[in-house]
Amino acid sequence: MISFRYHLVTIVAVFLALALGVLAGTTVIKSGLVKTLKDNGQRAEQQLANAQDQVSDLREVRDQFYEWATPDRLLGRTVVVVTDDRSDPAGARNAISVLKASGADVISMTVTSLLVRRGEADTLAEILGMSPDTPQATLIAAASIRLADRLANGPEPSPSPAPTAPESTDILVELIQNGFVTSPDVNPGDASNVGGADQLMVVSAGGESEPGVPLATFMRPLVVQLVEEGSTTAAVETAGTEEHQFVSLVRADQDLSRDHLITVDDVELTEGQLALLLGMYRMATGAHGGDYGQKQGADELIPSPP
Repeated sequence: MISFRYHLVTIVAVFLALALGVLAGTTVIKSGLVKTLKDNGQRAEQQLANAQDQVSDLREVRDQFYEWATPDRLLGRTVVVVTDDRSDPAGARNAISVLKASGADVISMTVTSLLVRRGEADTLAEILGMSPDTPQATLIAAASIRLADRLANGPEPSPSPAPTAPESTDILVELIQNGFVTSPDVNPGDASNVGGADQLMVVSAGGESEPGVPLATFMRPLVVQLVEEGSTTAAVETAGTEEHQFVSLVRADQDLSRDHLITVDDVELTEGQLALLLGMYRMATGAHGGDYGQKQGADELIPSPP
């Protein structure tokens, strides 16, 4: 008769064998899994290195193209760059940089937040020749249209014979003299060199800070009026602009002709600067405009090279 102890030893031996088998199998599986994971990791690292090499090569091609496309592209042309005092400064700064590098004469001006200050409404109304009782929102919208007209058409011809009074009738001069517009490039007493059909216009606005002047009722109508007056115009912002977008407001107007208009939504990047430069050059030589950049509404990254 088989004793209980024998049964117990047999059962323990069976379970011990099972345990050793499971342990051995698990070790093999883990070893294979580790090898697979290691191979996959090495493959991913190689793919990343290859992608980084490709990006580096593309950037080198881009930079070489920039160096070829930029010099003298707008030589002798005058470009007026308009911004506001609370927009992302990288927008106007980079636009001015590439325009100057292209040989253009750049006139920069900044519309100040004084325009929306309630205590300045009477002064603004007087400049515009409107009633002091006019709502401030109406004054701001009117100032946008009047400034666009002035930039698009240049100063009004001086009456003949010239008046003896020194009082200016140039709205741009009056806006500058009263602090609504500032410019390091414009003589506060004589802005006769600013504006006209032969000058190109760039309007840079938007950013993460609250705009200095309303985007919807000043900066956008400024662009619309410039385009409708026939000025070759660019509306630009930085790629980092998300909170207060400007270009999207302009692109939203599908009825606004692109014959004399480009929009660029990443002007602080090399690609955006190329888009601005090539787009302005193409329009100045008779081609249509378009929408360029990386955000919604862009047709392509940059225009086709000339």
